Amino acid sequence: MRVVLDMDPGIDDAVALLLALNNPKVEVSAITTVSGNVNLKKGTTNALRLVEALSRKVPVYMGASRPAHGKNPPRAESVHGRDGLGDAGLPMPRRSAEKVSAVDMMVDMLKSSKRKEISLVATGPLTNVAALAEREPTLIRKLDRIFVMGGLYDSAVRGNVTEYSEFNFFSDAESADNVLGMSGKEFPAITAAGLDVTSHAACVVDGRSLSMICGIESKAAVLACKMLKLPVLTYSYFNLHDVFALFALTNPEIFATETCSVRVAPSGNFRGRCTVTSGGGNVHICRKVNPIKFNQLVLDGLR
Repeated sequence: MRVVLDMDPGIDDAVALLLALNNPKVEVSAITTVSGNVNLKKGTTNALRLVEALSRKVPVYMGASRPAHGKNPPRAESVHGRDGLGDAGLPMPRRSAEKVSAVDMMVDMLKSSKRKEISLVATGPLTNVAALAEREPTLIRKLDRIFVMGGLYDSAVRGNVTEYSEFNFFSDAESADNVLGMSGKEFPAITAAGLDVTSHAACVVDGRSLSMICGIESKAAVLACKMLKLPVLTYSYFNLHDVFALFALTNPEIFATETCSVRVAPSGNFRGRCTVTSGGGNVHICRKVNPIKFNQLVLDGLR
């Protein structure tokens, strides 16, 4: 399966990237970066670091440096470390990002691809995806599916930025609303893993599971071990939020989903809050996950 990874690395983005690059069934055609957990330059550097650490030659393209509307987006370096990768001290990359922008690359790639040949996994704010949809609404329909980590779909669960909102959707709520609001008959189906499922207590990396990861002798596991130590030692556990979006692509059988239409409040006190209408639309919300299978997929994938 061909996939483009749109991300803001970030430790959980980084682990998702390692799992994708380490999966023989996944062909990562390109990585696009977006402002989110860290600024665009730092996130792009992190993507290049990880690609080189696994001796891969996947091209990296820089996307949006800020949300579609507004300035001063939130950052998450208090969780991910100053470098965004748990202050793991990974070598600086020898390569640079491609000169073509992320959206220009996607336009060119979709023009030359067959319909439903490529899927998109977006684990950062949806700024790049919304820009592509606005610029080339016909071309984006050629995507097979779009997999998103973002949002909060259970009102009983509290957000991680405000009471109502998850980080990615809060960071660029306008783009999140544009993308999920477009999902319909002629738009690619969207599978969304929100904070209510990605925060499942049985899927976290804690001291025990970190020891298991650190005991695996593979390049991917060694890198994951280095990055995960900081948040686990600081907070006692770490959520692999973005891995859920990747597994929704590669292992959909571990999820129970519900088809809905979703809109996202673009501004105001409820910025980033999702309004969900069941039974219509083309957004497939991940409602439940099998934690035993999820955890095993992480360990097997890092091997």
